Amino acid sequence: MRIAGIIAEYNPFHNGHLLLTQAARRAGAEAVVAVMGGNWLQRGGPALFPKEVRARAALLSGVDLVVELPLPYAAATAERFARGGVALLLGLGCVELLAFGSEHGEIAPLERCAAALADPRLDGEIKGFLSRGLPYAAARQRGVAALFGEETAAPLSRPNDILGVQYLRELARLGGGLRPFTIPRQGAGHHDAGPCPGGEEGIPTASASWLRGRLLAGGWEEAAPCLPEGSRRVIREAWEQGRWADPARLELPLLAALRRMGREDFARLPDVSEGLENRLATAVKESAGLEQLLDRAVTKRYPRARLRRVLLSAFLGVPPEMSAAPPPYLRVLGMGPRGAEVLARAKRTATLPLSHSLARLERTGDRAAAFAALESRSTDLYNLLYPVPRPCGTDYETPLIRIK
Repeated sequence: MRIAGIIAEYNPFHNGHLLLTQAARRAGAEAVVAVMGGNWLQRGGPALFPKEVRARAALLSGVDLVVELPLPYAAATAERFARGGVALLLGLGCVELLAFGSEHGEIAPLERCAAALADPRLDGEIKGFLSRGLPYAAARQRGVAALFGEETAAPLSRPNDILGVQYLRELARLGGGLRPFTIPRQGAGHHDAGPCPGGEEGIPTASASWLRGRLLAGGWEEAAPCLPEGSRRVIREAWEQGRWADPARLELPLLAALRRMGREDFARLPDVSEGLENRLATAVKESAGLEQLLDRAVTKRYPRARLRRVLLSAFLGVPPEMSAAPPPYLRVLGMGPRGAEVLARAKRTATLPLSHSLARLERTGDRAAAFAALESRSTDLYNLLYPVPRPCGTDYETPLIRIK
């Protein structure tokens, strides 16, 4: 059985995700495994629906097995997001294909860009552009362009291409024989404001951010055509049951946590360097709201997305060293019939502890115990964002999702 892997957030699972899954099957995959971020994600905030809801939506929309991407990688930079996702797919020991969408739609240009990022001369170029006040991402792109040309650097200007380049870098670093496969991102772009037809199939697609906005505003009729039937049914049911997170409820507890911190505490967070701790400590004292805090702290060097992730790490207590190495275990969130076959095979081939039980996984080593404790604590905090808050400990009680 040929197995493809996808690294995603599914926030929510939409038609663009469906198209990628279908493309992976056309490329020869008989089963699809998704490594999915949990309750806190890359944009530096909560997932709209909890991981068990999003996993079920994916399983009812063409995915066969869902594995959780632990928090230190899920709510992190593209580099660490890719590091965790690729390591987990390799850790299963039976995945052959890494499928992802990209703006370019071809592997070769992304490979050239990935190779350029590994060139030791690049550090000097980046430092030069940083000294001119450019943010890191822009300095890196300018550095690659200076050494290798604008065409090689072009993927670093597009969000899905950036992730694709990072996947390729991790594949080169970790080895393991996982073959990359990409398709052009179809239909709506990453920041598009509304739905549009999805390529040759004509399936309506929309960006995840637009869909979240419509769902939060009650615009189900507008969002529904952009969601596969299984996903649409699951998240509608979750919404009606109050199983969704209101991002507005995060502001006060987040500010409360930040006001207890000093410069030394900020300095110990992931992605904090070059005096950012001083800027954050001052902004926290001077701000009465989250957006005001971000307005005071943001600069060209420290863009909003980076600051959101830093603040989330502060709130959740994510140590910076946790994502330096690959994840310590494989936690299965759910599976369908074909996923059960993949899981049976992975139990023979996996190079990491494998289970759906967080309690069982935390007993496999000290590092695994630290990851499990962080994951559970972050879910306890996520539980405060429901319309009716939930108690602690639910991450240890969530059963394996089985779709028949």
